[in-house]
Amino acid sequence: MISKKFFLYTINSILIIFFSFCNLEKYNKQENKTNIVYIPEISNLDPSPKKRGLFAEHYPASNERRIDLFMPKIKNLGGCYIGVGTDQNFSFIAKAKSEIAFLMDFDEEIVKVNRLHLFFWQHSKTYSDFKNFWDPKNKKATREFIQKNFSYQSKDFLDAFELGLSSNWVPGRLAELELMHKKFGLVTFSHSEEEFQYIQELIKEKKIVALVGNLLGDKTMNQISKLARELNCPIRILYTSNAEEYFAFPQSFRENIKNLFIDEKSIIIRTITAGTKHGWGYPDGEKFPDSYPFHYNIQKIQNLQVWLSLGKPLKIFDIMQGRTPITKGFSEIDKLPFEVGYQ
Repeated sequence: MISKKFFLYTINSILIIFFSFCNLEKYNKQENKTNIVYIPEISNLDPSPKKRGLFAEHYPASNERRIDLFMPKIKNLGGCYIGVGTDQNFSFIAKAKSEIAFLMDFDEEIVKVNRLHLFFWQHSKTYSDFKNFWDPKNKKATREFIQKNFSYQSKDFLDAFELGLSSNWVPGRLAELELMHKKFGLVTFSHSEEEFQYIQELIKEKKIVALVGNLLGDKTMNQISKLARELNCPIRILYTSNAEEYFAFPQSFRENIKNLFIDEKSIIIRTITAGTKHGWGYPDGEKFPDSYPFHYNIQKIQNLQVWLSLGKPLKIFDIMQGRTPITKGFSEIDKLPFEVGYQ
């Protein structure tokens, strides 16, 4: 006999998938393109928390080396993009051919780094020009260029520049892109003129926005989703890096995911360090294999919504039980809760 709890859970799962499918039908009727000309400004943002609880004070560049694993899964997905962090976002946006991108981070200093990236990109004809802005040998010239072009806001950009150069964060990451290309076949804006120019065109059209936002907040993500709905541009990629391992899934996060304007193609791409070394597994070539290697994971957002609809405490480690391995250190969560014993 079917329990009332299981019946309600099943109905809820069906409704989530049905309404997401309706969004897809509406989007497909417009030939999978939004033809967006103007993006209204988002002003109601989450505050930047004073305590973030991260291992490092700031992360002005990514240390995830095997992002190549995501690329076949996100290629040409289009739609809107939301991502935390810095440089890795540009690789995902270019590969997915995202139409609008929101670079959202709860660290205001990282938002400034992203805005500086956009500024440098806008003033670069080629990737070499962009890379030269971040070359420590050109530090004096770059500082002067910033001051000349942003006299009214130069302090924010100069601070971001110093942060990016500190501990060789950004220059080191740009050098790593060469290694990632040679060892793992990563093709991104550093080796593809077409992908570099794609990002540049989005920036010129003001379709990449860097803003403060918190995955656990009640403002920024909801504002982005509201705007995506108004523009009829489904959020096709949500990139969270390894943020989810820092919190249990509170109601605020569940509501943010529930309210996302998505369709059946929408996915979340994430990394995980906790439990990876002796559990989930990690791919060859990780930057820190002996301390905190990354596991790479994808999941349909529809699937995640079903998991988050459970009225019980939940962490990413619970949801990972629904994963299916794709290759070494890379998996997809494709099972629903009841398939792995959660009800």
